[in-house]
Amino acid sequence: MADKALSMAQEHAPWRENVAWWVTGIQGVVVVLIGLYLLLAPASAAQLVILLIAIALLLSSIPQIVAGLRGIGGVRAAYAMLQAGVGATVGLLIALRALLVPTLDPYAARTILALGLIAYALIGLAGSFLSGGEPASWAGPIVNALLLIVLAVVLLTSSESNAADRLGLLGWIALIGGALLLFFAWRAYNRQHTVV
Repeated sequence: MADKALSMAQEHAPWRENVAWWVTGIQGVVVVLIGLYLLLAPASAAQLVILLIAIALLLSSIPQIVAGLRGIGGVRAAYAMLQAGVGATVGLLIALRALLVPTLDPYAARTILALGLIAYALIGLAGSFLSGGEPASWAGPIVNALLLIVLAVVLLTSSESNAADRLGLLGWIALIGGALLLFFAWRAYNRQHTVV
């Protein structure tokens, strides 16, 4: 499943020539808007960021569960199902915490999400290594695991006193990433119009 997800991500990577410029442009605008929101309204953005991460974790786990139930993936299927189970459980718990556990405070929710991200990353990494794949195919899972662990560390080390700083950092990262996406969209647009 990790290979399938990596190949899907590579198909829609903004630097590929066959990706429509407007798709990359929309992605860039959305990421820039998220970055601006994080920078300009950190107090209201804090809970929204936790919710968005939980929803993204839940949504990324659903295709893994479906593929695992269909028996797609071979040796990696067991690790993918375990990883998806962790992702779906943590994502669902945090996304629906107001209904499921109304007494769960934001600090506890942030800690649960961070520990869930670490478990999700390590299980995915173990599945890639232990399934006997080629070392060349480990780059995607390693990068994915590192990014998830960095995000988890940011969540674990944030508190009331430094939340604005952490959100500001995420906001700047989003602005830079969005600007890069807009640059890729502009480059693809120009390439398309100079060829015609």
